[in-house]
Amino acid sequence: MADRALPDRGNKQRLFFALWPDAIVREQIAVIAASLIAGSQQSVVPVENFHLTIAFLGAVSPATTPDIVVTARSVRFASFDIVLQQAGCWQRSRIAWLAPAGCPLSLATLADDLSNKLAGLGLVVDSRQFRPHVTLAHDMNELASAQLVPPVYWRVQSFALLESTPGSAGPVYNVLEEFPVAQ
Repeated sequence: MADRALPDRGNKQRLFFALWPDAIVREQIAVIAASLIAGSQQSVVPVENFHLTIAFLGAVSPATTPDIVVTARSVRFASFDIVLQQAGCWQRSRIAWLAPAGCPLSLATLADDLSNKLAGLGLVVDSRQFRPHVTLAHDMNELASAQLVPPVYWRVQSFALLESTPGSAGPVYNVLEEFPVAQ
């Protein structure tokens, strides 16, 4: 049975920009997640929700969305590779994650450029240090320290603007627009 989004509360959209993996990368992430979280009763992220957030906007007026899209279209970047090869759990947030060993310069530049351009619209993007990761599960305790896992090679050729809406089984992510590499 497909999960249907519940009605939106208020007139705001919950938006974020992310790298949105293709089906092959998603399945590779799922295999690693399953091996790390095997037998766990934690809140496991559905395969279709795997992503790597590059800018979280939060609650935004729908009237602002067209300006956000135009601004994102002005971001220029070349395709690059990410190798997801470390897994762990942040103790404070209890989030199990999969991440690269370090932040690739191309990814950091993309995140910075996007954040700077969004600031021009008066949008405040999270000011904490950018820690690229794919969330695998919530409410975890078992993966206390980072560990090496079989690498997942991800060729990034676009980023996406997504809307998060509450669903009966957790958030439902809807891709509003994709932004490909500069031609």
